[in-house]
Amino acid sequence: MQGDEQNQSRIVDMLHNQDKTLKEGLDLYNGGTLDFLDDDLSGEVTDILSTEFTETTTKKSYADKALKVRINGAYEGLHKEWEADISQDDLKRFGSSNMDLSRLHKIDFTTVIITAKKPSVTSYKNKSINFTPKIIDLSARDADAVLAEIDRKLKAGKKDEINLLEIIYFPLYGSKSGKKTPELFDIAIKLTPQVAEDKNTQQKLQDLLILLTSTFIDDANFRKILEANMRVLEDSTAVRVISDWGMDKKMVEIAVNMLRDGDDVQKVSRNTGLDLSRVAELQEGLQAHVV
Repeated sequence: MQGDEQNQSRIVDMLHNQDKTLKEGLDLYNGGTLDFLDDDLSGEVTDILSTEFTETTTKKSYADKALKVRINGAYEGLHKEWEADISQDDLKRFGSSNMDLSRLHKIDFTTVIITAKKPSVTSYKNKSINFTPKIIDLSARDADAVLAEIDRKLKAGKKDEINLLEIIYFPLYGSKSGKKTPELFDIAIKLTPQVAEDKNTQQKLQDLLILLTSTFIDDANFRKILEANMRVLEDSTAVRVISDWGMDKKMVEIAVNMLRDGDDVQKVSRNTGLDLSRVAELQEGLQAHVV
């Protein structure tokens, strides 16, 4: 029983650490631009904004990532999400978050959803929300050409010209040579010590790669790639979090999403196979804004 309780606490801690790791790593965006993803994202990133806000129901809520950008001297907000499959429920949640972020920070926000395939839905509308985000399908980008350009700059001793942010998104690009996301993720991980000068930057780059790409790779392939790269990743916080998390990851993600949608712990337990005590622990974490 004590072991079960410790395991439940570890799951909640991991979810908390995942969020913390993501926010710490986001300082790589400061001073950079995202125009390599889309011309409309050419503003300079000037700040990482708080994503916690209190809804009208007094419940705490949050958005995954929020950046402050400066475009032609004016400031705007950028609400970013990574999604393997975009649903109407996702768009409803993102649209609500967009309005809450605008109220919190008193600037206009644009929601950008990063995905790796053409979405089946692109907008959401109800009585209170008319929401159309900017969706960027990275599978349309050429991973082979990007990799060749990175290799050229490394061989020419022009490491400082490599956009580190592009490494984070690289595994989601398309490949004319047939490389899939797991293989591109493996390549990107191996690139991190070559493109980043210091250990601290390498670790943050690796952490973001691991945490964000995990959405797009099944657990078996994901763990296999991590285990094969442990020498490169030995200092990575995200590896310590996710490798211990193991195969429960998907079920915990489903459980957290169901709890956020208001489902009770009994229903969540039945649908995920997680025992009641673990689901109750996750619910407590949500209520305390741990996850």
